[in-house]
Amino acid sequence: MPVQAPGDWVACTIWTARDRVRSLVVSFSPSDTGREFQAAIDDRDQEQTPERAAEMRARGWHCVNEHRWWRIELPETDPTAAAELARVVIADLRARGTTCPDEVTAWDISAGDDGELWVPGIGFNVHPYRGEHY
Repeated sequence: MPVQAPGDWVACTIWTARDRVRSLVVSFSPSDTGREFQAAIDDRDQEQTPERAAEMRARGWHCVNEHRWWRIELPETDPTAAAELARVVIADLRARGTTCPDEVTAWDISAGDDGELWVPGIGFNVHPYRGEHY
């Protein structure tokens, strides 16, 4: 990702046919401490109980913010960061009932504020639509 948007952010939203309402955003962006791999999932439709927190942490999510989005942030310098981020995303998709890549779609794929990200070999469907969920 840094090759297509040097010094800028890249991101995409992923959803599964089994749970189309919940957005999962995956990104790579500059931060105050360097560049980071990040993912966040909208969990506003769930009550944030201790049991829910244990379930989300078991999937690999690190923390939840005041808007009830669970997050994971990993530094680019960590050689396991990309694999760990992929593991968390896949664990969450599976936990929501996804059984195969044909049920997954990436959309709103962006590089910086003005560009689109080219994602050959992403391994699942890519929808050209940018903007709000349809």
